[in-house]
Amino acid sequence: MPLKMKLHLKLCLIFFASSLYCAAQNTTVFITSADEPEKKSGSGFFSDFAPFSQFAVSFPFRSNPEYGETDNSNSNNNWFIPDGLSAHGGFGVHVYESIAFSANTGVDWQITPKLVSVPVYGSVLLNPSISDESSILIQAGLGKAFAIGHGDISGTYQKYRVGYFTNYYGIYGEINFYGYAWNDAPQMSTINVGICLLNFE
Repeated sequence: MPLKMKLHLKLCLIFFASSLYCAAQNTTVFITSADEPEKKSGSGFFSDFAPFSQFAVSFPFRSNPEYGETDNSNSNNNWFIPDGLSAHGGFGVHVYESIAFSANTGVDWQITPKLVSVPVYGSVLLNPSISDESSILIQAGLGKAFAIGHGDISGTYQKYRVGYFTNYYGIYGEINFYGYAWNDAPQMSTINVGICLLNFE
């Protein structure tokens, strides 16, 4: 073999060997993470709703027929006197503790008319803030009321409530309409004062 050809063959072998060495040095590094990508939380309208519950106890009042009378030097100066007991509860949903929707029921007992009613109603509650820890409570309800122990007497029930709310409880005044006549009244109704517990989860 000619010397010139041997020299060319050696050069080719050296170039080939150096190419293999360089290829062996070029490694690819993959960086992996054990943490999965964070999933985006829902942003739809219903994702803003959270559970809500309420419980309320109130006392219906009636005008005092003995107002102004004197008995044993004691004057009766009470315009209104308690005339029964009401207890209501409800469950629903709220949005940012500002507005709530609930289904409610309860028992209303009135002493003078000798009547027990069971209202079943839906309600909307507004809770606008007036400070960091207090708010105004405004509630309206609509449903059906049933007189217990008096046949099939029933009517359209309405509730309108206004109060002051702070730290999960509030005080309020309300008026209730039962939608049926009772005794001499064209419609049974009450004016109540009470306390309520609201739970915004």
